[in-house]
Amino acid sequence: MRTKYLLLLGLSLLLFSINTSAQIRFGVKGGIDVVNNKLDLNILKTSNRLGYQIGPSVEFIVPASGFGGEVSVLYGRKEYKIEDKTADATISDYDYISIPVNIKQRIGLGPVFGVFFTGGAYGNVKVNGGSIKVKDVINEYKSKNFILGLGAGAGVTVLRRIDVGLYFRGDLTKNYGDEYMDAGIFQNKKNQTWTVGLNYYF
Repeated sequence: MRTKYLLLLGLSLLLFSINTSAQIRFGVKGGIDVVNNKLDLNILKTSNRLGYQIGPSVEFIVPASGFGGEVSVLYGRKEYKIEDKTADATISDYDYISIPVNIKQRIGLGPVFGVFFTGGAYGNVKVNGGSIKVKDVINEYKSKNFILGLGAGAGVTVLRRIDVGLYFRGDLTKNYGDEYMDAGIFQNKKNQTWTVGLNYYF
């Protein structure tokens, strides 16, 4: 619960720190993961076959400085492909809601092009999936309901409405804890993801 309160506090500080004369724009944000996320298990090795996020976004920018922030609510999904296993084990696809809160700096390069830089924190709330099942084991190993992480990105702006960028996300918290899985079975690694994203602002 403490991590959720910290995320809400960060959002509040961001909104209050932006000048009231800031330009507010609404848009749609989406992205596709371009690097595999490997989950290393002694009994099951998997890689992220497909990952994507999509949802609404709101941007606050002070025109004079190009500085502001962005808040999004994204639906995300990870589909897994089993590469190698030494036991009858499976992992279910993972659905989640991600709420990234970022500061943002825009630099205009004329009426057509520009560049931007962004960074901040995100919280992922599990919707469904992510469970690991092993034959002859009574309890399945479930992923946690909330993940906290940090992200950063950069890219180009086209026609002042379209952002195309490359983003990095890294979880700060573990998706599987000792209460869910024996350390002798699972070697937990924090997910790190590179994503190609596109934003369109109305």
